[in-house]
Amino acid sequence: MANISKISKIPIREEFPHEAHDFTPWLKKNLHYIEEALHLEFRDDVLTEVEVGPYSCDVLAETEDGKKVVIENQFDRADHDHLGKMLTYAAGLDADMLIWIAETFRDEEIATLNWLNRISPEETPVFFALQIGLIKIGNSDSALDINIVVQPDKWTKKVNSLRIAKQANMNAEKYYGFWNNFIEYFSNKRNELKNRTPPKANYIDMRTKSKGYFNYTFYFSKGKVPAILLWLGHEDTKEENEVIFNKLKEHQHELTSTLPNLIWENNPNNKSKRIIFPRDEGYNFSEDGQEDVFEWFVQAVQKFEKAFNPLLDEISVK
Repeated sequence: MANISKISKIPIREEFPHEAHDFTPWLKKNLHYIEEALHLEFRDDVLTEVEVGPYSCDVLAETEDGKKVVIENQFDRADHDHLGKMLTYAAGLDADMLIWIAETFRDEEIATLNWLNRISPEETPVFFALQIGLIKIGNSDSALDINIVVQPDKWTKKVNSLRIAKQANMNAEKYYGFWNNFIEYFSNKRNELKNRTPPKANYIDMRTKSKGYFNYTFYFSKGKVPAILLWLGHEDTKEENEVIFNKLKEHQHELTSTLPNLIWENNPNNKSKRIIFPRDEGYNFSEDGQEDVFEWFVQAVQKFEKAFNPLLDEISVK
């Protein structure tokens, strides 16, 4: 039978006897807990006990996108004294974000922070309340437990939007770097991609040598599987693309003998049709495997041309 231990809560002062002398220095070195909870990224230059008039701000940090963050922490229950100090730090330090940390919050403090978020401008300042505690599982070391009590209404949506945008930028840089190197590699063997600007997308087109207007596309299926794609859809109607697709599919057996695992995509709701020849394995965009993918693309498009060009020529003549 599995041995499942019970989670137990322990007083925070058991690990941190003094808030300013013990907890604040520890928090400065462990801001990753707050980063994970609120989906932030802090710069390394974090300050503590920053003087603002007669008071001292516990932690002053800055996010990677330049937003100034005030963190006010206290043990036990949140109180109006710390709320007033936090607002003083916000004004004195021109803060963009204010994070109030306590072991418990009353409804009054929660209502006040929610009200401040509602009346604040669209971007800043924004207010958060984090309820913290220490927990153990059996005889384990203590772990910090964080619950978000207050956050701006649109914060989760904004965080998700920023995460998507960041991922899109990372993908764009990844694809740009790959195609930039591939164009150079391919141009040493053939001329079709010479002087092309590397795209920031997961594909790059090449005109076929057939008589009609068709493109072969070097492409990453699902963002990571190298593939050659024949796209049927330029300026033709949905019916014409359907006819061309079906004429090619009449030769599916012989095509599959030289291009195994061909994928025939004929979505009836789409104008364009696609025929895809994928590589057997994916690629993680490491430099170590880059040249192998380059060469696979070169060899695969040669096979694709040899198999499809005569059929496309025949269709174009008819």
